[in-house]
Amino acid sequence: MDVESLLRAALREAGYGPDAIGSALPRMMRILQAEDVRLEVGRPLSRKEREYVRLQLEIGLNVSEIVAALKR
Repeated sequence: MDVESLLRAALREAGYGPDAIGSALPRMMRILQAEDVRLEVGRPLSRKEREYVRLQLEIGLNVSEIVAALKR
């Protein structure tokens, strides 16, 4: 089972309805992906870098693309 399925099941079990899950899940996934970026880079990100990561995730880039850009 992937992370998204686990989160969806946990939210359902906690009593959240489909509308609440549908609106919260994308943000939760971006938060987890941003943490993946931080772990891959191997250091805390500056405020500017965190904003950059957030924007890149919102436009649909994946973690490896963002990490590659940060390491340049």
